[in-house]
Parts: sequence; structure tokens; C-alpha cells
Amino acid sequence: MSEDASVFLNELGGDPQNHWAQRSRRSSAYEYEEDYEIDEEHAGGDADDEDDFLDTYNLTPRQRLLRDIRRSYAKLGYHYGTLPRWQRALVIVAALCGLTLGILLLVFHAPMLHWLVGTSNELRAKRKTSFLLILLIFLVSFPPLIGFSFLGTSTGLIYGVSFQGWIILASGSISGSIAAFALFKTLLRSKAERLVHSSPRFEAFAAILQENHSYWILALVRLCPLPYSITNGAVAAVHGLSLRNFSIAQFITTPKLFIYLFVGSRIKSMGESNSTGSKLFDLASIIITGIVVTLTAWVLYFKTKAKYAELQRQQQQHERHQSSVPTDSEFEI
Repeated sequence: MSEDASVFLNELGGDPQNHWAQRSRRSSAYEYEEDYEIDEEHAGGDADDEDDFLDTYNLTPRQRLLRDIRRSYAKLGYHYGTLPRWQRALVIVAALCGLTLGILLLVFHAPMLHWLVGTSNELRAKRKTSFLLILLIFLVSFPPLIGFSFLGTSTGLIYGVSFQGWIILASGSISGSIAAFALFKTLLRSKAERLVHSSPRFEAFAAILQENHSYWILALVRLCPLPYSITNGAVAAVHGLSLRNFSIAQFITTPKLFIYLFVGSRIKSMGESNSTGSKLFDLASIIITGIVVTLTAWVLYFKTKAKYAELQRQQQQHERHQSSVPTDSEFEI
């Protein structure tokens, strides 16, 4: 007699309570596996984006850091391998250009900083500079264009931490964001939906905005580490999100523009000062500002991501509760 047959006969001839307990355990295990698959599906199908609590609980901070670095490196290698050949060549060229620029900055940083200072002073003396910056910032608000951070830092390099610099950044970013949102909300609706589904992060934020599309929630989303121009187009696909709330959220987040002005002003100060101590202080200020802003943005991102997971669990519980409630047809004789 086979082992499976023996188990089957033992279940039939054994204690009925034990038999039904085993069936209940198997049913619970099946439901748990099914719920786990649903969670992975709602998370975007990318299980690598979620940290396994059981794997990381007993690790030291150093081991967790090394583990995260290895996982990030593996994910980058995987995404690079899935790119077409021309895109991989473009990535290599961009990496070589970045490496070359870094070496040039390291070797010739003093003359380059002096050149930046002189150029920024010349641009500030021209009236058309402010209008040109507003136009460029307006244009890079439309996906898939990039360069907002560069233009924001350049504005700080030219005008410093000033009301004029803030007005330039605020005018260009607010008008550009609203125009991009309106365009993708009406004429490019299908493109906006494709942008939402291009990343699990955008899907998570879209789900949160779908539940609560107030301008305060949208302002928190705008502070998260997401591409500036792509976000303008992606949030346009959220049903119920009005142009009014989107515009108010842009005004609420304008104080963060002073960060770009501060970084640009510190770069200019490094070029104007001949003291090594002053240059080190300016460099440290830039690094600390970048770290604080990055940590704040990622904290907001993970809190928003946790809220998204909570909404998904509540939705699954509600669906299971609705499916367990008997309908009127089940009571018909």
C-alpha cells in the first residue's frame, strides 16, 4: 500500500475531529497563499521592492546596508539587461560623460568655479535672463523632459537666496506644472495613464490620490522622490483630481524651491572665496542639505507606501467580507 493511500485511510478511520482539523489547516494555508499572491499582484508584481521582515530582523545595521546595496546592484543589472541595445549604449555613453565631467571638476574645479561666478554675474546683469529661465523651467515641466534641478540650481547660482530667484522658480514651475497637468488631463489622457502604470511607485501614489485627492495629500506626494515632469503628467490620470486642488498643491510646495537657491548660492560662494575653510564649509552645507532633503523625501515616500499597503489590505478584507455574506438567492427553496 502506498504512503498516500495509508494517509487517506488513516484520515477516514481516524478521529473525525482530527480529520476536519487537518482539512481546516489546509484550507487556511491555501487562503494564506492566495492572499499572499494577491498582495504581490497589488504591489506591482515586483517582489524585490518589498523588504522581507523575517530576513532582515536578525541582521545588524551593517549587514542590512550591505544587503540593500547588493539588491540595488542586482536590480540595476537586471534593468540594464532588459534595455534595448541602443539604450544600453546610451547608458554607457552617459556614464562615461559623467565620469569625465567628475574628473574635470576634480582637477580643474578652481578655474571652473571662477568661470561660473563670472558668467552668473553677467547673466544677472541682463534683463532677459529671468524671462529665459522662466521659459526653460516652464518647458521642462512637460514629460519626458528633464533638467528642473539643474535650472533651479542655476537660478540660485545667478540670483542667490533671494525673493527674485524664488519668484522666477515659482512662476516657471507653477505655470508649467498646471499647463502640463491640464494638457495630460484632456488631450493626452491615454499617455497619462501609461505614465501611471510605468512604475509601481506611481501606481501606489495614484491609488492614494484616488482615495483622497485633497491638495494636502497631493502636496505630500509632490515632496516624495519622484521625477518632476513625469509626476505632472502621471497625476493627471487620477480620477477626481481637479485642476484647482492640483494648483493649490503647487503653491503649498513652493517653499522647497529655496533649497535649489541655497545650493546654487553655496556653489557661487565657493568660487568667490579664496579661503579653504570657507570652501569646506560651503561644500559641507551642500552635502548636509542634500542628505536632509533626501532623507525627508524618502521618509515621506515610505510612509505613503505604507498607507497604500494599508488601503490594499482594507480593500481585500472588504471584498472577502462581501463574498462571505450570503445573497438572497441562496435562501430560496
